[in-house]
Amino acid sequence: MERVYSNKAKNRGKSNAESPKLRDDDVPDAIDNADESLSNLDHDQISSAIDSFIDELSTDDKTTSPELPDIVDTFVKIVESNIKAYNNIQSGVRFAKITKEDELFMEAIKRLSKLKIALGEFPNSASFNTIKQVLQLAIVLIEDEFRAILQDSNAPSETITKGTEPEWYNHDDFPGYSKENVILMNKIASVMIPAGYQYECCLAYSEIRKDELDDQIKRFEFDKVSMEDVHKSKWVSLEPDITRWVKLTNHCSRVLFVEERKLGETVFSEHLPVFTGVFINLIRGITTSLLEFPTTVAIEKPKAKRLFKFLDIYESIRDLSVAVEESDSNDVKLEEYCNLKSEISIVGDTIGEVVVNMFNDLKQTISNDNNKTTVQGAVHPLTRYVMGYIKCAFDDYHNTLEHIFRKHVENEASSNMENSSLSQQLLDVIELLDANLETKSTSYKDPSLRYIFLMNNNRFVLQLVKETNEMKQVIGDNWCRRKSSDVRNYHKSYQRETWTKLLQWLTQEGIQVHGKPSRRVLKDRFKNFNAMFDEIHKTQSTWVVSDQQLLSEMRVSINAVVSPAYRSFIGRYKSQFEGSKSIDKYIKYQPEDIESLIETLFEGTEKVETQLNGIQALSTVKQTTGAFKNLLKTYKNVGLM
Repeated sequence: MERVYSNKAKNRGKSNAESPKLRDDDVPDAIDNADESLSNLDHDQISSAIDSFIDELSTDDKTTSPELPDIVDTFVKIVESNIKAYNNIQSGVRFAKITKEDELFMEAIKRLSKLKIALGEFPNSASFNTIKQVLQLAIVLIEDEFRAILQDSNAPSETITKGTEPEWYNHDDFPGYSKENVILMNKIASVMIPAGYQYECCLAYSEIRKDELDDQIKRFEFDKVSMEDVHKSKWVSLEPDITRWVKLTNHCSRVLFVEERKLGETVFSEHLPVFTGVFINLIRGITTSLLEFPTTVAIEKPKAKRLFKFLDIYESIRDLSVAVEESDSNDVKLEEYCNLKSEISIVGDTIGEVVVNMFNDLKQTISNDNNKTTVQGAVHPLTRYVMGYIKCAFDDYHNTLEHIFRKHVENEASSNMENSSLSQQLLDVIELLDANLETKSTSYKDPSLRYIFLMNNNRFVLQLVKETNEMKQVIGDNWCRRKSSDVRNYHKSYQRETWTKLLQWLTQEGIQVHGKPSRRVLKDRFKNFNAMFDEIHKTQSTWVVSDQQLLSEMRVSINAVVSPAYRSFIGRYKSQFEGSKSIDKYIKYQPEDIESLIETLFEGTEKVETQLNGIQALSTVKQTTGAFKNLLKTYKNVGLM
């Protein structure tokens, strides 16, 4: 048989003689020297007797005050004695190891509470008042312990200075309670709430946990930004604030709120509906404060280049909403909870609409870009900017953008087409870019260069789409096939404008005069071929094809049509000039020379200048070798010097 409350609590009190005594004056003097015989009473017998008496009270006639058995008085004195002993122990360590005696004390408080409720029909009786007083003392004791344990947190407190990257997702550091203390808090809450002290329990928990959450928020040193500040500030000065706000909000939704909810659900495991209200009250002020910032910065109607910052804001608000949603209890629906969800949703919708407007701003920027500066047929800066912008958006925010456009943009084609809202937005952007590039291409007076420009830019768009899986999935294979066809057609048009015209000098038509080759005609043919080839090479060596695969394909295709035709022409008519001193004048290039020079096309002005600078550097140090002279001669021959 268990003996009721051994001297463990009293002995622990003696070992803490230096500790301050708490509420000694609240305990009656009659128990200052508690009868040692109380500790020898059988706990099970007393508990059984008290339980039986409580059951009898629930069935007895409530018209007359019941006569209390002596065991009730004994039980109350035991509880009083233990309250006295525990009060002599410093708060925070009274139930440090949660021993068997501590468990029995908690059970005794629960039983005392039930006894008070059972006697509640007779509130004027002396016994009822005594039990009420002792229960009050017990609750004060464990509430004091509850507060002391709540304040005993090892959560991180160091300031997160600007530029510092904290361990965002290290959940182990927060809320910073030992497993034993969390178990003890649960036991105390499970005693206080059924005893009718829910308000006191929740108030103690809320006050201390709110202070701790506020301290965690202060670590980020995030200063509120007013509408006036935003209006006066340049966007570049607001970007660090946005970054800091995103980090703070993500930390709240992914760490602070998550771990705070887990803590509360453990402490209030037997009373989860109670905790739902506590939790909403804890995070409501923080959440409302966090939502002020995006609402403020959205008013200034930011430009398209701020898109990624606002997508970060949108994702942070979405995660905040999820963190609040997960706190929902099926057992209770609080008005405060519904209001908080609605507030988050409204701000999220506001930012979503800002993102949509930014995309519209991007479209407007593309349409209005009238910069006709030629770029030697290379990929235009507008193409790089727009496609780089879209690629970043898809790489990091594909799902977020899809959600935004489905929610905030009415897609008229959605009822009869497979295109999602996001795919339609992407197609719209690329179509506007195509139209703008078509207009810019008219600035090139040389048709060949115009086709190089269109081919370069369309190839860049196509390759970037194909290399971005999310973008390719959204826009579809059919679009990729059509764009590939466009690139091939530009390539064919370029070949037709440039090399087909050159090859007309290598045709057989008109060469035969009176049944044999005419040297005069051949001289004209070679002379015109050399002049046109030199001009093409001089011009097109400075043009740019930056895509290495396309560059290789173009050189191969040019060689495939030019080299065999030239080689055949040379082979057939070279004999007409053999022995002549002017053979080098007309047969200026061997077939291998033509192939080599074609391999230098589309290297761009910068590369040509680099090569020339290299020649000049060699000249400076007088490295005039035969190879250098030959290289210099080659550049002069093709008109680069």
